[in-house]
Amino acid sequence: MFLVKLINHIQPILFFTRFKHFLLFLVLLSFFNGYGQQQLSADIQMPAFPTTTVGQIFQVLQEKQGTLFSFNSHILQTDSTLHLVAYKGTLFGYLDRILGKEYSFKELGKHIILQYTPQRMSVDFEVQTQDKNKVVIMGYIKNIKTNKPISDASIFDRDALLSTLTDHNGYFELDVKKKNSLIAVNVSKEMFRDTSVMVIFPIDAKVGNKKRRYGYFSGYEEDTGLYQSFFGRVFLSPAQSIQNMNLGGLFLYSPYQISMTPGLSSHGFIRSQIVNKFSMNILGGSTAGVKGMEIGGIFNLNQYDMEGFQFVGGFNVVGGQVKGLQVAGISNQVFGDVQGVQLTGGLNKADTLKGAQIGGIGNLIKEGAGATQLAGGFNYSKGVVSNQLAGVFNHSKEMANNQIAGVANSAKKVKGIQLAALVNIADSSDYPIGLLNLIKNGEKSLSISIDQDEYFALQFRSGGRVLYSVLGANVTLADDQIAKYAFEAGIGAVLLHGNKFMLRAEISNRNQFTNNFKLLSNNHSSIRLIPELRLSKHLSLFVAPSFNYVSKEDNPVTQAGKSLWRVWGRDKNRNTLFGGGAAGVMLKL
Repeated sequence: MFLVKLINHIQPILFFTRFKHFLLFLVLLSFFNGYGQQQLSADIQMPAFPTTTVGQIFQVLQEKQGTLFSFNSHILQTDSTLHLVAYKGTLFGYLDRILGKEYSFKELGKHIILQYTPQRMSVDFEVQTQDKNKVVIMGYIKNIKTNKPISDASIFDRDALLSTLTDHNGYFELDVKKKNSLIAVNVSKEMFRDTSVMVIFPIDAKVGNKKRRYGYFSGYEEDTGLYQSFFGRVFLSPAQSIQNMNLGGLFLYSPYQISMTPGLSSHGFIRSQIVNKFSMNILGGSTAGVKGMEIGGIFNLNQYDMEGFQFVGGFNVVGGQVKGLQVAGISNQVFGDVQGVQLTGGLNKADTLKGAQIGGIGNLIKEGAGATQLAGGFNYSKGVVSNQLAGVFNHSKEMANNQIAGVANSAKKVKGIQLAALVNIADSSDYPIGLLNLIKNGEKSLSISIDQDEYFALQFRSGGRVLYSVLGANVTLADDQIAKYAFEAGIGAVLLHGNKFMLRAEISNRNQFTNNFKLLSNNHSSIRLIPELRLSKHLSLFVAPSFNYVSKEDNPVTQAGKSLWRVWGRDKNRNTLFGGGAAGVMLKL
């Protein structure tokens, strides 16, 4: 991995190779030494701490110096106890005193990256001329302490965007185009301190070459899971995974890249450490990230972040964060946060969403406060989500503002409306609308009643503290009724809720059947007001006046081809509007 110490760790070794045209310098130094270390070399003054922790020291340095620290929590425990005397000197010296010689530091922007590097390496190399504009740097990488070869070390030139890995003998070859007067070939390996090989061409020497921009992914130390995912295992080679471990969160910028597959890219082996402004992947490609636009045929794989627009016929997979728009034929998968829109014909997946997910099949997030999920199939959230709209199913393990689904909704708490054709489930939901509403802190009751048409009804009410559903089964006690049975569904609302008195309003509709359970074409719709007198915590009585519409029970009485109506009063041979009522007893479950 790329590890940095101060200039006092630089040990230049000057020698000539057997090739008279080259003057070579082997410099054992920090990778970013040439770019300056303003924070590490800054003078600081720290008081004594009789008892403190590494984490508390980092917090003090952040408050006093504005320094941010990035590190792997598996190799550096921030709760380790320290006993420190007062200090005056450089920040590097203070960190070196606290953490010891086995740790290295490199500076990128406001970040100081701390890495565990107990091992040291040596580089033996030579240069061969292929032609006027091309050279081959070849050599061996060894462990200084054991003198054994180091395999799978990353060798790369960050300016030319060239990279390779050492084999099992520690051997490497790197082809370099001789465009610059100075070639900086960097060697990195996890657990080893970085080494840089500087190659100078005195005859063609020029000063002031433009350096390539680089950056650091601050979330690198947190495992994004890209290389462990299905897409990483299928589309990324083991060598790329090794390169990722060696180079850590480092990435370089490039205006564009074009690839046929991840192995056939204009950036070669170092492609997975490049952030591009424009990326074109004919079949598929793998990059460090995108800051602009990426278009792919089958898949786009980004190790870190995507900012801008990403379009693919198959899969978009991003290991870091997304800011912008993702469009995919099959799936968008983001291991970090999404600020923007994910649109796919299949499945969208993200850690945290601030924006919208629109999926033909489904959407998955961990947290989505201020987010909307719209799916033809299902929506799922482990945490808070604002709005969920699905053709089949919505689920939130925590809170949702609104849920609308073709079949079912499920959440711990719903602030707004739950609307489903079949069932709503929640711990708390005041406004569920569905055939069945299983609300833990809401309405669940059974009632028996008889109405003006001598129908004996058994009704189940389920819902929230305000809205609830009504499901009922009815049988007539009269002998002259064509409609022997009826099944009822409706919606109700609690208007007043007191200790002894409740007032409800309900709208319901009955589908009626003969004694052979043959469905009749007529139906019975009611609007009723239900004053309820509570006898105890679980038992109450009610008398409910109603306003009803009932269609004819048999062939209509017609005049000039039109059905006759009776404006008021029940008539079994006519469509009628009439007043009625019911009385009964209700048991709260």
